[in-house]
Amino acid sequence: MGKMILKTMSTQHPDNVYIPFFAQEPQLSGEDEVIEAFYAFSVLGIEEQMWDFEGKEVDEFVVKKLLERYPHFFRKRKLGKDFRLTPRVPNPSVEKAEAKLLLETLESIPRSADYSKIFYGEESVPIFEVILPMTTSANEVHRVYELYKRYIVGKQYKRVYDINLYVAWGILS
Repeated sequence: MGKMILKTMSTQHPDNVYIPFFAQEPQLSGEDEVIEAFYAFSVLGIEEQMWDFEGKEVDEFVVKKLLERYPHFFRKRKLGKDFRLTPRVPNPSVEKAEAKLLLETLESIPRSADYSKIFYGEESVPIFEVILPMTTSANEVHRVYELYKRYIVGKQYKRVYDINLYVAWGILS
């Protein structure tokens, strides 16, 4: 699969003078943010939406919700191919209290791929990369890569109990 070169990226709701039309209150909820992402893709034509996990509560099931709520749109234009969702994760070197949120965010990547595979009926990767803010060295980026490779992807090969039961991206076999 070739690398998509993006022209536009939207971030979640910058400070506004007025509450966005899709929100109920000034403090946007996770549900409002799902609508906002769809609006960015479908109306504004934005190719990539940054999904900000850094320093706030956020909806970890955004891929599932987008595909279930807007199936007609995403059947015509594929999430991961025509549009990209890119999580901004906490940098554990800087935000020590948010370090476990990094793991939770990385855990959502294969789960999102499972939802996408079921929706499209084929292998589909809706999330390709993450944004690591306040990075001061290549080691910080490499640490996130190794964490994902060893503890998220690697656990699909771990045996469960003393029988031949493995977790393979959401499927017990």
